[in-house]
Order: sequence, then structure tokens, then C-alpha cells
Amino acid sequence: MRLAYPGGLHNHTEYSNLRLRDSINTAKEIIDYAIELGHEVVAFTEHETIANALKIENYYNKIKKNHPDFKIIYGNEIYLCRDGLNGQNFSKENGDKYFHFILLAKDEIGHKQIRELSTRAWMRSYMTGKMRRVPTYYQDLIDVIAAAPGHVIGSTACLGGFLGTKLIQMRDMEDTVQRNLFGEKIGNWVKQMENIFGKGNFFLEMQPSPDKDQIFVNKEIIEISNQLDVPYIITTDSHYLKKADAPIHKAFLNAQDGDREVDSFYATTYLMSTDELESHFQYFTKQQLNTAYQNIRKIKEMCEDFSLLKPLKIPSLDWGD
Repeated sequence: MRLAYPGGLHNHTEYSNLRLRDSINTAKEIIDYAIELGHEVVAFTEHETIANALKIENYYNKIKKNHPDFKIIYGNEIYLCRDGLNGQNFSKENGDKYFHFILLAKDEIGHKQIRELSTRAWMRSYMTGKMRRVPTYYQDLIDVIAAAPGHVIGSTACLGGFLGTKLIQMRDMEDTVQRNLFGEKIGNWVKQMENIFGKGNFFLEMQPSPDKDQIFVNKEIIEISNQLDVPYIITTDSHYLKKADAPIHKAFLNAQDGDREVDSFYATTYLMSTDELESHFQYFTKQQLNTAYQNIRKIKEMCEDFSLLKPLKIPSLDWGD
């Protein structure tokens, strides 16, 4: 039986342009087009900001009546780094990187946890060149998520995440023994993240792309999932709405910072129908795709609707007579 792609859990809007030009989407456009495609869920995961949550909720409330089965999930794409990393001790030679990682709020407590993590990252943020870096430490996840698990879902994000980066590094190692040891370290990292978020709250993220690195990572994720019993999902990491918008997105990115390599990295980062998505996964079986779709629906069911809107309270002072 063929299932339909339920929708993307990794999407960016203009709010991801806070520190660097990134996306030409708006939340309204993503929601409307996702519904047009027949999707049943969408998550918003800006680059280390949750500033658009109330704006999204206001529009969500408008479309609920006509689309009661459609769900919006609030999230964040953080930069997960080693403990203590800062502008003075960052060392690319030693493997330091601002690894992408996705957080999704299952409920109001989960969103509060995401806000706490975001606050910590911004409080220690620092400038490198023209870019403000906002690192989240592993200890932050332990302090905030592991201390009260079950309210936030984590996923491994794009090739800029720890998992994708390390899998490619492993592939390029010539020494078999070294490659096997590196593979064990990757497996231990996956187990560590599952321990932090709790069983069933951590997912391996695949994305559609003709890029050889992404295809390799996708195939490895299936193997890791089978070996460690950690579920996987498929996202499109949308930065623009439709395939036809790619030239506009490229011009937008290059308008600020000069030439940027966008043709390959962003080639498939837009919302897709089931047919278009599956055209990039011809090396997967129908059952493997269905499993990814079922896991997306599982996340949809795990995430509750909750409101971040609060009534305005204006304090009154007793001035006396």
C-alpha cells in the first residue's frame, strides 16, 4: 500500500534571515501551499529563533475551522556545539563546527524548554566576522531536556548536522580499522541523543537530493535505524516554496554577501508533493518510504495543540486619595 507524504518537519521563513539571508518563505505561504499539496502537518524550525511563533499561531487559528486535521508544530533549528565553545577557543582544525540540530515542541512545556535553550544560546552569542554565532552546548540539552524528557523531539537535521558531517568523514577514511572505530563513535552519539530526549523522541532525518553526499547519508541512516532501533523521517528543509522559485532564492542569497554556492546545497529545499519527493528516493523500497511517512504522522500525533497567546494584564496602582 502506498502512503502519501504527510508533510515537512523542517521549514524556514523570513525569520531565519535574522543573522544571514536564508529563506524567502513566509509562514502563511508555507501553510497554504502545504494544504494545497495535501500535507497534514508542517513544522517551523527557524535558524535559532522562535520569534515568529505568535504570528504563526494567529494564522493557525484562522485556518483551523476549514482544515481541522492540519497541524502546525513549533520548533527551532539550533547550533549544537561542544561544551564551552566560544569565539576565543573555536578551532576548525580540532573539529569544531556549528552543527545544525532540530527541536520540535510536543507541548507547552516543550516550548518553554526550547525557549530556555534559545535564551542560553543568545546570552553566550558572539560575533565571528559578519556573523553572530549562537551555540547550544550538549550540557544545555542535559540540563533542560534530559532533566524533564518527553516534551521535546530532536532530529538530526541536514548535512550540516553532526550525524551527516561525521558519516561523510567516516566514508572518506582510507583505514578500515579507523573507519570502524569512527562508526562506533557515531553510533554512541546517536545513543547519547536518544538518552537525552527519551526513547521515541529522537529521529534520524533524511532529505531528498541528487547530491551524492546526501544519498550516502540517507542510506547510512537506514542502516543505523535498523541497527539501533532509532526511527527516521524525511524532510525537505524548505527555504523557498516551489522549484520554480530557486532562481529568486539564489538571487536573494547573493544580494547580501556576494557569491554563495547555492545551486547544489539548496537545489531541493522546497515543499514537494509525494511524487516529486519519491523521485529522489528511487534507491529506497516502498516500505522504507512508508515507514518514514508513518514516523512523521507519529510525530504529528505526539505533538499537542497549545496556545502561546496570553491575555494582556495591565497592573493598576493604588495612588491613594
